[in-house]
Amino acid sequence: MSEAVDWSWLRTTIPVVDMSMYLDMPEDVARTVEIRDGMIVHCESPSPNHVAISDNIKAALREAVAKRPEGAPCLRASGELDMLVSDVPFHYKRPDAIVYRCIDEPRGKWKTKPTAADTLLVVEVVSPNTISADLVEKRAEYARLGIQHYWIVRMVQDDGPVTSIEMLRLAADGTYVRETTALRARGDAMAVDVLDPLDVTISWNQLDLGLD
Repeated sequence: MSEAVDWSWLRTTIPVVDMSMYLDMPEDVARTVEIRDGMIVHCESPSPNHVAISDNIKAALREAVAKRPEGAPCLRASGELDMLVSDVPFHYKRPDAIVYRCIDEPRGKWKTKPTAADTLLVVEVVSPNTISADLVEKRAEYARLGIQHYWIVRMVQDDGPVTSIEMLRLAADGTYVRETTALRARGDAMAVDVLDPLDVTISWNQLDLGLD
């Protein structure tokens, strides 16, 4: 007969985490969690192909930012960067890629990291353990936060290469509408070819760099 499961840990008080507590976490611990409404959520490490695709998208977005004309509003492109949703309760997201308005002066403890209000584009690469979150939960939350553009990247069997990129734009009613979807199987020439929020093109071959 198997031993009874010890459920005593459920009786332990789960700490509510605020921004100060999170910023005091060791870096190796902080990178393995997200904080949602003060609650710790453990995040599974993405696959090497997921990381490679995210890196390729970030590189293309950074290149597009660098090519913006002189005098254009300052933008930054990054990835795996905490985006503040709310201070109290403390809540942030960590998109695979993000484009946001430059922040010139540190803003309290969050310093020069972006908030949702600063953000123009978020990109999520769908993994087996994030399908519902990326396709449903984050879609609704990013729309509620007023983020104008959301790209959803799908991989073959959710582990690369990229098979489609769905590009959503925030509509007047506060929900996302599909602006375009690039499909590799359909023979679309480019995976990304847009002017807003950045003038950026990304080929399927670019997205394949570094894949297993």
